[in-house]
Amino acid sequence: MNKYIILFLCSLGSILNAQEPYKNNETYTYDQLHTQYLELSKKHPKSCKLVQFGTSDYGKNIELFVINKEGKFQTNDFKNKVVLLINNAIHPGEPCGVDACVKMSKDLLKNEQLLPQNVVIAIIPMYNIGGGHNRDCCSRANQNGPKEYGFRGNALNLDLNRDFIKSDSRNTRVFYQIYHFLHPNVFVDTHTSNGADYQHIMTLITSQVDKMHPWLRDYTNDKLNPALFSGMDSAGYDMVPYVHQMKTIPDDGIYDYLETPRYSTGYTNLFNTIGFVTETHMLKTFEQRVESTYTFLMILIQYMESNAEELKKLKMEADYNTGFQEYFDIDWKLDTSTFELIDFKGYEAEYIKSEVTQLDRLHYNEEKPWEKKIRYYNHYLPTESIKKPAYYVIPQGWKNVIIRLQLNDVKIYRLKEDKVVDVEVYYIDDFQTGDNPYEGHYLHKNVKVSKQVRQMTYYKGDYVIPTRNADARFLVETLEPHAPDSYFAWNYFDGILQQKEWFSSYVFEATAKELLDSDPQLKKDFESKRASDPEFAEDAFAQLYYLYKRSPNYERSHNLYPVTRYLDEFMDDEIEIAPALIIG
Repeated sequence: MNKYIILFLCSLGSILNAQEPYKNNETYTYDQLHTQYLELSKKHPKSCKLVQFGTSDYGKNIELFVINKEGKFQTNDFKNKVVLLINNAIHPGEPCGVDACVKMSKDLLKNEQLLPQNVVIAIIPMYNIGGGHNRDCCSRANQNGPKEYGFRGNALNLDLNRDFIKSDSRNTRVFYQIYHFLHPNVFVDTHTSNGADYQHIMTLITSQVDKMHPWLRDYTNDKLNPALFSGMDSAGYDMVPYVHQMKTIPDDGIYDYLETPRYSTGYTNLFNTIGFVTETHMLKTFEQRVESTYTFLMILIQYMESNAEELKKLKMEADYNTGFQEYFDIDWKLDTSTFELIDFKGYEAEYIKSEVTQLDRLHYNEEKPWEKKIRYYNHYLPTESIKKPAYYVIPQGWKNVIIRLQLNDVKIYRLKEDKVVDVEVYYIDDFQTGDNPYEGHYLHKNVKVSKQVRQMTYYKGDYVIPTRNADARFLVETLEPHAPDSYFAWNYFDGILQQKEWFSSYVFEATAKELLDSDPQLKKDFESKRASDPEFAEDAFAQLYYLYKRSPNYERSHNLYPVTRYLDEFMDDEIEIAPALIIG
């Protein structure tokens, strides 16, 4: 155990005796948070600064509190350090991190020995400001305190932890600014769990390691996570992975949460930031939840302080290597054939008669605690891999997509003149769409595509996006239409899915006969389908439409995905930096 953690553990008892709102089962409001961090910035101007980054959907500012022992607060000032970004109250009903970060900031700034030299600490005090103002006592039906807290939905009633790709909210666009200003090495999103009952106060979601860059995966598995779990155990919090159950109760095993890029750590993982979600147990007291979050953050900071050079080098090399990486996995499935055994402290699960429904219900008997090993499934297998193109090409009409790429600091160019090129194009062959809206969209899934090489004409002002850079994985997972959280999945290209031109049967009848007479193979295929599909054989329009889709009359843009893949090179004199667009 290094000297920083020893110092932290020795001082932990006296530090936690200080009175804070959480000791009275209360949590800070937005205005109280602003006051707390503003006072700290005035009291310690050489070590911290409160920065206004932009307005939320609620109309109030999203703030960033930055701690840097050197007293420098511009992005270039962070290059020789490692950066930790902590996001609080994305779900304001889960405010453990809100209070833990105030306490942590006070303790670090008043104790010179604890204040890290090599780590920049950046804290978003309250991210979901609209939800934070929508306070009550009871919306978290299964949670033990605090007395009053915020609501999950933001001012647009969006769950912001589903918005990191589609970015419907101002909050997300401000997060983009913060994230790309900091380029953090490590990211933490603070939460409170739902689900089973067990003895552990703190559980942890590590951004799924099989989705990480291999160097980050190995480092997280072999060094970082063991240190965090060991440090928490030494501090009196025997932390376990997040309890995502294979079946009804933890006894049957738990498995890693596969967070796609719509989630905060799934998004930050696209840019080679190691991500964590702290999940304190909902039934423990608010005081226990705050203090365990505080303890985790302090242990993480001291680890980063002691291993700053290694962490800094690791991200730089991963970013550089990403630009040269050819293949990227875009979807995964849980490997149920492998697991590890972990120590777990649970409660005996019983089924007793419900006094409400008179049927059997699950009951965790806290008078019957147990300790045993359970299965932990933490390996995902890739189900699809994509070879990236040299460039993606996007016609200039699709400005909502270009804007979102620009908000993410993606390098974007545009053509200086018209150009005819051979590109790989996708046709959308099949997809499924939910019957009900999901976070303001009708999300597409199980997308099937076919690929062709076609000659396309692009025009002056159309966009070309290189992939030989650290943005490559972000580009692949947003622009490949069959990736789970692509812009296609989130409905930004739905216009291509509607056929615009049709035919009148009585007019097209003659054309259909000409097609069959002139194309023996088509006639053979048509007759075969009539013979094998009785429903088709009885449907005159379906038969004509079958032939129409194979005729020159059928529009080639129907289901043609407009983002194409260019495998060659654009010359420097053919392209120029694209100007920034303004979001509508």
